Amino acid sequence: MPKIRNIFSAAVEIPLARPVSWSNVSVSTREYILCWVVDDEGNFGFGYGLGSRFPRGACLMHQAIQENLKHLVVGQDPFMNEAIWNAMYTESLLLGRQGVIMRAISCIDIAIWDLKAKIVGLPLYKLLGGSVSEVPAYASGGYYQDGKDVPGLAREIQFYRSRGFTSFKIKVGQMTPEREEERVAAALDAAEPHGRVAIDANNAWKSVAEAWPYVRRFEKFNLWWLEEPFSPDNRTAYRELAKRTRIPLASGELESGRDSFRDYIEHGSLQILQTDATVVGGITEWRRVAAMAAGWNLPMAPHWVPDVHAHLLATIPNGWTAEYFLPEAGILNFEQLLENPLQVNNGIIRLENEPGHGIRVNTDAVQTFLKAGAPPELSSVGMR
Repeated sequence: MPKIRNIFSAAVEIPLARPVSWSNVSVSTREYILCWVVDDEGNFGFGYGLGSRFPRGACLMHQAIQENLKHLVVGQDPFMNEAIWNAMYTESLLLGRQGVIMRAISCIDIAIWDLKAKIVGLPLYKLLGGSVSEVPAYASGGYYQDGKDVPGLAREIQFYRSRGFTSFKIKVGQMTPEREEERVAAALDAAEPHGRVAIDANNAWKSVAEAWPYVRRFEKFNLWWLEEPFSPDNRTAYRELAKRTRIPLASGELESGRDSFRDYIEHGSLQILQTDATVVGGITEWRRVAAMAAGWNLPMAPHWVPDVHAHLLATIPNGWTAEYFLPEAGILNFEQLLENPLQVNNGIIRLENEPGHGIRVNTDAVQTFLKAGAPPELSSVGMR
């Protein structure tokens, strides 16, 4: 069996064409952490994740991969990924079970799964026992930008509709309750006659009392879900709001480790889990959370990373929908690093038969935006 020979990682930063903001943060660049796991037979797997909204987040993840985790992975059998995951998790307990370290573990784990699928010559979803080859996706957007008024938000939803989407998500929480009600109403009108709209507050409120003037206004609408009304650490507020509102609550994109989801599930605080494989602990841990959620009949609607999450959603009974950001919207710009950006047609991701998750990185583009580390010279070492 092949053995893992090396791990390369790189931090990149790509400027946005226009700054975007949500309830409490504005960003003008996006950072990404990239990771390549190489075996001794010339195969490699690729993993990635969002670096951070704070400067040098991806650089910290690169450092964690190279200095804290790499020595636990090199020399191991990639098909023993459970043992590799446990070693990384156990070794890093004192450094933190959330944030940088777990995101670094996630990046490596995704790359190992990609490597495994390439070794056996199967697309990732088939290696995982997939039951379908198509996954629905929704158009995520509705961010705040200078010059974008309520009619501008409606035009954005209409643009997504013109691309074949029928499900959408917009941001809320930055403006007054009255103004946010106008924005939500405009988005719903633009989504008619058969569209559905979710709203995302990005941890805007500190308590149910602070959130309620907004939620009370939103209750008149038939919303798909309300996402992240509070900080993920404010579990009490989630439980209280879930009891008071008929709007389904969604969260989990910032949670690491399956134990973080247990409280949400046991207390009925969430109706939709947005577990992110690049945050929670990779594909290995994501599947553990999905299995736990399936036992409670809770759907999985993961945060971003559709290239990977589409494969995972195709393998579970409670897979619901993938989040997709159209490149033209200028919200995320990961596609600038790829030779083959993901194609979504009429709101559907069709999984191909290419081995692995199918992401092909343009290493010249990586060099253009490089902040730390370096990609492998794939051609010079005969990797495939």
